[in-house]
Amino acid sequence: MKISTNINYEEFLVVVDKYEKAVSDWRSGQAYFNILTSVRPQLAEMIRGTIHDPYHKDSVSEQTHQYIKSKWDNI
Repeated sequence: MKISTNINYEEFLVVVDKYEKAVSDWRSGQAYFNILTSVRPQLAEMIRGTIHDPYHKDSVSEQTHQYIKSKWDNI
């Protein structure tokens, strides 16, 4: 499935939710980070290995949501 890079943050979350349900072995944080890498690679690289990196987590923290949303249109 091709993912549009011209989406807003709320649309991004819908895509993440769909992928998380479709790929049953992906954790929530893994789905979030993988999709983020597809639609906003520079933003994904900014958080890789930081406290905001959700890849190895079962969920995405509210702080990470706020951080990514605040940067969404600027990167």
